[in-house]
Amino acid sequence: MNKNLFSLEFVHLEDLLFHETCDFKRTQKLAEEIKKDGHLKNPVLVASVNIEGTEKREKLLVGSGCLHPEPLLLPGRDAQEQQLNPGKGEKLLVLDGVNRVSALKLLNVPDVLIQMVDYEDQKVKLSSWNHLIFDGQKEQLIKKIKDLSLEVSFCPLKWAEEALKDQRTISYFLFKDLTGFVVNTGDFASEDKVKKLYKLIATYNGRSEICYLDPENHFISIFAHFKNSSAINLIPRFDKKEILNLAQKGCLLPFGVTRFIVPNRVLGLEVSCSVLAAQTPLSEKNLFLKELLAYRIKTKKAKFYQESVTLFNE
Repeated sequence: MNKNLFSLEFVHLEDLLFHETCDFKRTQKLAEEIKKDGHLKNPVLVASVNIEGTEKREKLLVGSGCLHPEPLLLPGRDAQEQQLNPGKGEKLLVLDGVNRVSALKLLNVPDVLIQMVDYEDQKVKLSSWNHLIFDGQKEQLIKKIKDLSLEVSFCPLKWAEEALKDQRTISYFLFKDLTGFVVNTGDFASEDKVKKLYKLIATYNGRSEICYLDPENHFISIFAHFKNSSAINLIPRFDKKEILNLAQKGCLLPFGVTRFIVPNRVLGLEVSCSVLAAQTPLSEKNLFLKELLAYRIKTKKAKFYQESVTLFNE
């Protein structure tokens, strides 16, 4: 196995930069699981980026996800401790794993295992998640969205792809009867779109169950498979430059919007919390990691899958 397929290392949590809020319920549940099991599964996916500094700092949140656009302070921490990566220079942007990082913060664990990728690599692609909504009433949902002073227009499914390319579009809703409508902000500014996206998702998040779908899923088969599903919220894709600009401004996206796709993703590698929590220099922890990986590879306890796989162990 080529040892250069991936880059793994231990880093301090304080060096991580969020681009999205976390899901508070998921974070709490994950923290309980980590505390019970005594280890963290799967490295957090990050990319090294240059930050020029921001005029406004948002406090790092273990937030209520899409239910509220403002950050919530971690229990037992003051605001100063939770500043979102103040200063300029090189930072580690969390591409996937915000809930795991937030869970470790709740447990006062200082370090985490990360997989580093090149943000500028064309193979590192940014997609989005679609939201499958259950037990939602079509008329009620449309009314709630219109009450947000957003532009709502009927749009046939065959035009959905084109509608989602409009920079003012923040959503396309497809209902089980295959009728759909597009939601526009009337504004091209990214920050304004993010704020309105929070409010839009809040119309159904917490009130009905949500399943996160790959955009490539076939809509009709999804509705047929999930009998009590009622609608799908198709969310436009942000681009990587836009994500970086928003993170630099401290403008965090709602959880469950972005999906980074990277080659050679490392999964199934467990690290003991005793290692993460140890007051040991990172250099020593990374030496331990190097020896661990060498042993796993030598004993053929690492497998590389070039094709897509389906996992049921999470």
